[in-house]
Amino acid sequence: MRGSDEGRPGYDQQRWSVDTVINAQVHLPLAAGDRSEAGVARALDPPPPPEGPEFRKALARLLLRKLTATLDEMHWLDNKLIDLSAVVEDVDGRPPAHRRVLSSRRGRSAVRPLHEVLARPETDLILLQGGAGTGKSVALRRHAMSRLRQIADGRNITAPLPLYVNLRDLRAGPDEINTDVLRRYILAQTAPRGSADVAAYLAHSFMDDLRHRRVTLLLDSFDEIPAVLDSPTIDAAVAPYIQTVIELVGGGGRCVVATREYKGPRASGWTRLQLLGMSPQQQDDLLRGLELDDDALALVQPLLLDPRLGFAGELRNPLSLHLLATYVRDNNALPDRPSALFAEYAASRLRAALPPTGPDEPGARTVLEDFLAQFAYRLTSTRGGLSVDENTYVQEISRVADSSVTRDLMLRTLAASRILVSSTEESTGRTVFFGHRRVLQYFSGRYVAAHPSAVPAQELATSGRWRETAVTVLQDGSREVTLPLLAALGEVLAAERDRALAPGHDGFEWSPEAVHCLELLSAAYQGRPDWPHEPVRPLVEELVAAAWERGSVSDRKFALDCLPLLSDETRQTYIDHAFAGESGWLRMTVLRECATLPVLSAEVRAAIRRLLITRLGERRASPAETRALDVDLQRLRGEDDFVALRRVVDGTRPGVVALGVSVALFQTITERTGSVLRLPITFVFQLLIFALLAWIVFRFYQSSRPLSYGKGRSRVHRIAGLIDADLIEVESDPMLRFVSTLALGFTAIGFTAMVMGPMDHDIVQALASAAFCLLLSQALLWGPSVLYAVHRGGSAGKLRGVRLLFVVPYVLGLRDHPCWEWLRTRKMNWRKFWRNALLTLAVVPTLLVVGLLSNLLDGLTMPRPVHLAIYAASIALVAVPLATGLYKALRVTTNVLLAEIRRHRTLTRAVQRGRAGGPAFFAALFSLREASEATDFVWSVRNVPRGTPLDLDRRLLRQCIARLEGGATTDAEQIHGLPVEALPRLTRWQGDNHLLDELGRLDEQLRAR
Repeated sequence: MRGSDEGRPGYDQQRWSVDTVINAQVHLPLAAGDRSEAGVARALDPPPPPEGPEFRKALARLLLRKLTATLDEMHWLDNKLIDLSAVVEDVDGRPPAHRRVLSSRRGRSAVRPLHEVLARPETDLILLQGGAGTGKSVALRRHAMSRLRQIADGRNITAPLPLYVNLRDLRAGPDEINTDVLRRYILAQTAPRGSADVAAYLAHSFMDDLRHRRVTLLLDSFDEIPAVLDSPTIDAAVAPYIQTVIELVGGGGRCVVATREYKGPRASGWTRLQLLGMSPQQQDDLLRGLELDDDALALVQPLLLDPRLGFAGELRNPLSLHLLATYVRDNNALPDRPSALFAEYAASRLRAALPPTGPDEPGARTVLEDFLAQFAYRLTSTRGGLSVDENTYVQEISRVADSSVTRDLMLRTLAASRILVSSTEESTGRTVFFGHRRVLQYFSGRYVAAHPSAVPAQELATSGRWRETAVTVLQDGSREVTLPLLAALGEVLAAERDRALAPGHDGFEWSPEAVHCLELLSAAYQGRPDWPHEPVRPLVEELVAAAWERGSVSDRKFALDCLPLLSDETRQTYIDHAFAGESGWLRMTVLRECATLPVLSAEVRAAIRRLLITRLGERRASPAETRALDVDLQRLRGEDDFVALRRVVDGTRPGVVALGVSVALFQTITERTGSVLRLPITFVFQLLIFALLAWIVFRFYQSSRPLSYGKGRSRVHRIAGLIDADLIEVESDPMLRFVSTLALGFTAIGFTAMVMGPMDHDIVQALASAAFCLLLSQALLWGPSVLYAVHRGGSAGKLRGVRLLFVVPYVLGLRDHPCWEWLRTRKMNWRKFWRNALLTLAVVPTLLVVGLLSNLLDGLTMPRPVHLAIYAASIALVAVPLATGLYKALRVTTNVLLAEIRRHRTLTRAVQRGRAGGPAFFAALFSLREASEATDFVWSVRNVPRGTPLDLDRRLLRQCIARLEGGATTDAEQIHGLPVEALPRLTRWQGDNHLLDELGRLDEQLRAR
C-alpha cells in the first residue's frame, strides 16, 4: 500500500521494545515540554496521510504492535485476567426522583461488565476509578487491544480507534497545561519509532477524528501526573487538567480517564465507573486461569475466606490474586502476610535476572532490594513525579555500587528483571520508573519501616504524598513503626473531636484533615478485625456519632464510610439507622461497606434481610438498580445467598397476586351461577373480595415491625392509619397470629364442609367448598409465611421450587412461630374471651338472615324480561365504572403528557440559568414548584461536564439541606443570600429524600480536598 511503513526494517524488528519505542519522536510537531515559538518553528509537519480502510487497518496494526511490546516489557500478563465488573453511575440518564407515568425510570446506577461499558458508543466522558491493583490500566489496555484487533482484521473497520496514553510523564504544571500542550503530549506518547504513517495521522487527522468520535482517547494514571502528586490541595491541582481534557475532546468526543479515587478528579457530568472487588466466582476463574490445580485451590481457600488472616480484602484485587497464584505455584505454601506476595515477586524476578555464574545470589539480591527500596523512597519523597531520567537513575545506582563492575551488574539485572522499566522522551531523554505503582508502594513502605526517622510520623499521617506509603506501613510495619503513626493520626482526630464538640458549636462538618486520616485508616484496615485500634477507635466513634446526630446527609454518608473502623456493637447501630432511613444513597453506601467487614455478624445478616423485605413497600426498582443490588449482595461474605433471598422476597408480591386471582377464579368456576353472562361479573366481585383481602393482609404484614423497617407503607396501610392510629404501628408477631388464626379458621370450615358433604348427599359441592377454603387459607398465609421464613433466617435452599409452595406448613411447624409461642406464654383473659364470644354470637344471626334471603331469591321464578333487566343492570354496574375509569385514565394521561412537556421546558430553562452556579443556582432552584423538578434540576446541574467544582456557596447549600431534613428552625431573615421564595419552597419540600440525596451528593462534591 502506498504510504505504508509496516514493513520498514527500522520499525518491524524482533527486539522492538519499550526501551526504544515509547515516546520516540519522528515527524512530530513538538514535544510536550517545549512550548516556545522557536520550538514550534522547528517542528516540521509530515504530509497528509492517505485515506481509506486499508490505511486505517495498517494504522491499527502499527498501534497494536506498539501496545503489545509495551505489555511484554512491563511483564503484566493481561491475557490471564478475567473480566471485571464496575458500578456505573449516571450512565442511564436522569434518576427516577419520583413516580412519573411517562418519564424514563432508568436507574442512577447499574453494575455491568467493564468491557461492555467501555464499548458503549453513547458515553462521552468516562471516569474509571479503583484502588491499587484493581485492574484499571489492564482494562484500558485490553479494551485498546481488542478494538485494534477488530480494526486491523477488518471485522469492525468503522470502530473508534483507541489511543492509549499514560499521563505519568506529563510534566506541564497546572498553570502551564492547555489543549495544545496536551495534544502534543498525546502525539509524543502514541507515535511509534520510525512510523511516518502514524505521525502523519496524528498531525493531520487526529483532532478531527477525536471530535467526531472516530477516536477513543484512553488516558491512564491521571493521579500520577507529577503536579497532582506534589500538590497539597487536590482539587486545585486536578481541575486545570480535567478542564483541558474537556476542551480537547470538545462537545462530541469520547475519552476515558483511569485514576485512583484518592487524588483523582471529581469530574462533574462524567460517567463514573467504580471498579468492584472480585466476587468468589471471579476469584476462582482467575486462579484456574493461572493454572492452579484443585489441591492448590483448596490450599488458598482460607486466605480468600477467613478475614482474620489479613488477606481477604487484598485478594479481591486481580494483581494481588495473581501474585498469590505465583507464590503458591512456586513455593507450594501460603504467605504469612500480604507484603510477602510482593517480596516474593521481587525476589523471583531478581533471581531470574541475575547471571548464573555471577556473585553470591542472596547477597547480590539483598543489595538490589535495598536499592529498590531506597529508589522508591526517593521517587516518593522528591517532587517531579514517579519517574526519573536515565542519568539520575545511573547516579543513584553509582551511589550504592562499590565499583563500576557492580554498577554495570545492577543496571543489567534491574533492566532484565523488569521491576523497573524505561521509556524515551525527546525533551528529557530516557525515563525510568517502576513497572507497577503497587510495587513502588511496597518498596517505599519497606524503606520507611526500616528507617522510621526518614519521614516524621506527623508528616506520614497528614501528607498526601505519603498516603499510600502510610497505608503499607500500617498494614505490614512493626508496632515500633505503626504506633507512632497511629498516635499522630489520633492527634488529628482528637483536634477534630474537640472542634466539633466545642460549646456553642452548632452542626457538624468534616474537615479535609479528618477525611484524609479516616480514609487512610479505612484503606489500611478494612477487612482486618485485629488491627491495633486502641489509640483511634474511641475518637472515630465520637466523630461518627457527632456527624450522624448533627451533620447533613453528606456527613452521614462519610460516617458510613468509616464502618470498618467501628466496634461491632456501634457498627450495627449505624447499619440499622441507615437501613431504617429512606435515603437510597445511605442504604447503598452501608450495603457496600458491609462487603468490607471482616465478618458479617448475625445482627448484620438480619438487618440485610429486613432491608430486602422493606424494599417490597417501596417503588419498584428498575432492572439496572436490581442488578447493582445483586452485585453488592454477592460481595457479602458468609454462607447466606442473599441474591437468591432477594429473588424469593421480590417474588412474593406477584405470588400473592396470583394466589388471590386463583381463589377468585376457582370460586367463580365452582359457583353455580346458572348463566355464562354472570361469570365475568361474578369473577370481578370475587376479585374484589378475596384477592384484595389477600393483598391487604400481605401488605400490612410486610410493613410491620420488626419484620421490616416499617418504611414504604402502602396506601391501604396509610388509609387504615387514618381510621385507627393504632394500625399505623402494626407489630409483626400479633399480625401473623391474626392471619394464621384466620387461615386456620377457613381451613377448619373447609374440613367441616368436607365431612358434612356426604350427610347432605352433595359430595362434589362439599369437596369444592373444602378446596376453596384451603386455597383461601393458602392465599392469606403464603406471603406472610415466606417473609417470616426469610426474616427468621431461612436459607434460600429451603425457599426454592416446590418447597416454596409448601412454605405455610413449614412455617407453622416452627417451634418459635408466634402462634405457638403465644399459646405457651399467654395467660387466658376470660373477660376478653367472653366479649369476643358474644360478638361472634351477634354475627351469627346476621349471617343466617343473609343466607335465608339468598335462598329465597334463588327460589323465585322471574319472567325473562326481568332476568334480562337484571343482567343489563349488572352489566351496567360494571360497564359504567369501567367506562368512567377509561375516561379518567385518558384524561389523566393527557394531563400528565401536557404537564411533562411544560415540566421539561421549565426544567431546561432552570438548568440553563443555574448551571453557572452562584446566586443563579439558588434562584433557578427555588423558581421550581415541585420537589421532583428540584431533584432533576440538581442532578442536571451537578452533571454538567466541567473541570472545576460548581461555583456555589456551600454554607447556603448546607442550610438548605438542614431545612429539608427538618432539623433547622431558621426563618427567612436568617438565610441570607437566598431568594424570598426559598423558605416556602423548603418547607413544602421538607422530608423529600430524593432531593436530599441529590443535594447531599452536590455537597460532597464541594467538600475541599
